[in-house]
Amino acid sequence: MKESLGFAVLGCGSIAKIAHLPSIKKTEGVELIACCDTNEKTAKSVAQKWGAKYWFTDYKEMFKKCDELDAVIIATPNNLHRNQAIAAAKAGLHIVVEKPLAVTNFEAWDIVNTCKKYKVKLMVGCDRRFWTQNKWAKELLEQGVIGKVLMARSSLHEHWYLYQNNVAETDFRLRAEVAGGAALPDTGAHAIDLLTWLMNSKVKRVTGIAKRLAFPESYTKCDDTVWVLLEMENNSYGCISCNRFSPVSANVTELYGTEGTIYTSTDGTNPFQSVPMAVFTNKDYNFEDLPEIIKNYRWPQKFWVEDIINRPVEKRWVPIMPPKYPNNYENMTKHFMDCLLNDKAPLVSGEDGARAIEVMCAVYKSMEINGWVELPLKEEVIPPYYKPLAKEE
Repeated sequence: MKESLGFAVLGCGSIAKIAHLPSIKKTEGVELIACCDTNEKTAKSVAQKWGAKYWFTDYKEMFKKCDELDAVIIATPNNLHRNQAIAAAKAGLHIVVEKPLAVTNFEAWDIVNTCKKYKVKLMVGCDRRFWTQNKWAKELLEQGVIGKVLMARSSLHEHWYLYQNNVAETDFRLRAEVAGGAALPDTGAHAIDLLTWLMNSKVKRVTGIAKRLAFPESYTKCDDTVWVLLEMENNSYGCISCNRFSPVSANVTELYGTEGTIYTSTDGTNPFQSVPMAVFTNKDYNFEDLPEIIKNYRWPQKFWVEDIINRPVEKRWVPIMPPKYPNNYENMTKHFMDCLLNDKAPLVSGEDGARAIEVMCAVYKSMEINGWVELPLKEEVIPPYYKPLAKEE
């Protein structure tokens, strides 16, 4: 079994620099072999800074010439994902594609099916699953701590300027013909993936809106306001809310079960959300039987031995402050490395990513018909203003 893996990064913009490249550097057993960006200056400088052996401006040339590669992280504009991922799969490379996996549902399933055909692993870069608080929420749900989850909501509200003016290096996110949208495919990709994973169900049908309400067309044609309702196959219901106009980032995932509630957040704290995670369970637990995640954060409120002498323990909210590091991207890179070395299935599969795209496309279809849209979709749905590239096979 190989002890180290050779990675390439395709697309050396902001998310590569602040997330993927640092995570590769920190992950033992992963070596950065090559960087590729259409901007020669960027490709060369990133390779020099992060210690890549080679740099390229043409991804096809990189795939052809670098026989040291095992995997590639695709962090390019959304409209490029389909053709680049298919080329990587044909080159025999395992693939991480930044979210969203693609722009249209047909593009997404093209990637999934090609990766299956060439027997390479595909993971979508939905990093929210890799935050500790969300992983702990998943564990508690699987243990039945809050009973059956019947309602849930995931939100991510973040002003355009926060990322675009301070972090982004290009304007592709503003260009609907390239990105396909904004609040729905960008911030919404996180919320949809996280919610469906935590609710442990595929989406049965969708209704919602993705509209541009806050910004003039002269700034962008992309949507900035999103509300989506989801009916799940397991007869539960979810809600997605995202926007691109809130001046400070606001994010929460709410899980409402028959025996309790779990809240998590990753992108900001405020007086209303002072901790990244909180749990309430209505189940009876003696102290020794409490789930470890809850037991480790139940600090006394009235008396230092209250949880020992009260049988069962008092039912109350438990605020949880998980460790921030290793962070989400470090966890994701380490996980993908483990999948490759030990032939495991990635946590965020290609199918997960394609089904998230189906939800997004169903929102556009829902606005068209003014009603619920059944999944899976039977037709390709192309977001407003999006201009798909010619499909390369």
